[in-house]
Amino acid sequence: MPDLLSITYRPVWALICPSIVSVLIIISGKRPNLRESWTLLGSTALFLTVLSMTPVVLERGPIQFFWFDLLPDVEFAFKVDALGLIFAITSSSLWILVSVYSIGYMRSQKEHAQTRFYFSFAVALAGAVGVALAANLVTMFIFYEILTISTYPLVAHEESPEALTAGHKYLAYLLTGGVFFLIGILMTYFLVGTTDFSNQGILKPALNASAAITLQIIFFCFLLGFAKAAWMPIHSWLPSAMVAPTPVSALLHAVAVVKAGVFGIIRVVCHIYGIELMHTLGLGLALAVVAAFTIIAANFFAIGQNNLKRMLAYSTINQLSFIILGVALLSPMALTGALLHIPFHGFMKITLFLCAGAIAAITGKKTISEMAGLGRVMPITLGAFLIGAFGMAGAPPLAGFISKWHMALGAVESGRLFFLLIIFAGSILDVIYFFPVIRTAFFGKVPQAETYETDLEEKVEVYPEKKDVIENRQTIYLFMIVPLAITALFSILLCIFPNAFNIYDLAQTAVKNTFGGM
Repeated sequence: MPDLLSITYRPVWALICPSIVSVLIIISGKRPNLRESWTLLGSTALFLTVLSMTPVVLERGPIQFFWFDLLPDVEFAFKVDALGLIFAITSSSLWILVSVYSIGYMRSQKEHAQTRFYFSFAVALAGAVGVALAANLVTMFIFYEILTISTYPLVAHEESPEALTAGHKYLAYLLTGGVFFLIGILMTYFLVGTTDFSNQGILKPALNASAAITLQIIFFCFLLGFAKAAWMPIHSWLPSAMVAPTPVSALLHAVAVVKAGVFGIIRVVCHIYGIELMHTLGLGLALAVVAAFTIIAANFFAIGQNNLKRMLAYSTINQLSFIILGVALLSPMALTGALLHIPFHGFMKITLFLCAGAIAAITGKKTISEMAGLGRVMPITLGAFLIGAFGMAGAPPLAGFISKWHMALGAVESGRLFFLLIIFAGSILDVIYFFPVIRTAFFGKVPQAETYETDLEEKVEVYPEKKDVIENRQTIYLFMIVPLAITALFSILLCIFPNAFNIYDLAQTAVKNTFGGM
């Protein structure tokens, strides 16, 4: 009789947990309090399960679980390593906070189809965790597509013509990307007979038997396959998806979806090709050029936005490419920075989106030009936004400083000083597009007798001289304010204590494993 509670079965429990929650949500659909309790319990249980595997991986190495054969030498299997845990910890921890926030947001907005919303959210987290813990490309592909399909109802949640169009665009981009992902997997399998992740890559032996151009084509198939990373020019689905409710935007940008894209790129670079083969084929430089272009272009797109959520969407595109650039530099220090930026960006970016949602829910304001004086009447929300904004720019003492500093050192370490300039230029541009928000919110003049509609259909009058704090007008809004305050606090604490949840140790272990054989 197997010990189902042993560490060997822990990856399975990490997947079963959100799956069970999704079923319980459906069953409890007519009892909102119970439904949301399942969400909170499930997200907490998932986080604790993932966290429990961390000391084992750091001390003894990867945890492996083989389920069944899919193809000869291809199993449906899981491998919990340091790299996968970074993504799993990020997504599971943020799910807790987004769940709390969702209660306040969905109820204050009186959103329809809330059971479907929470169900899809839970399935999406199962998909994200499956991607993080997959032992090979085939297993990753299965969960990658589960993540795509489960998030479509979330993107199209409003069911308006705009939302349905955004949802269809979302599916078109990501399912097409999935086709390229599958092509890359099949070509890899036919070349080397396996799709298992290996610390120094699996495709190096194929270089002698196959032309370099073939391996380069396979790489770009993978790059197109990971359209969730939203690198330019396959990025437009992400700003379009901002029509979705704010908790969905948080899921897309910070918790699961786009992180799955960059995580997939990291897996391919480090564990399918390997650092040495990436150097040999010149793929590191090519990927770095794509990332650098996206960083600069996305920043300029962000500067021109008035809609707050669309501006944040372009900010996400920019920040994801910082992660890609860190990987593409093929140096230990840059890779460390890229891995740290996965959770650090997650906490900072989710802060910004939660703030945007709170502003919209409480005041109805969605554009930057409408936010005059909100910093004085919503000090907690806009204060948290300020923290997230400076974190994006890599300013100390915020988490973004640690990850970007490592990337900058990595650019020097790799001898590619041009990309050091890209890192600095991208960070300066971050400040430029966030500046109008900060200036308008904190220094703009509140219109006389400005009124804000609340969920109870009462009007709250706000005058500059009274400086009323409208965040505290209703208890339900505390479900939004508390999570964003916590994520803002963690955006600071992760700079002071970068090894919280063993994140720094995991990043160093992943880098050591990747470069250990060189």
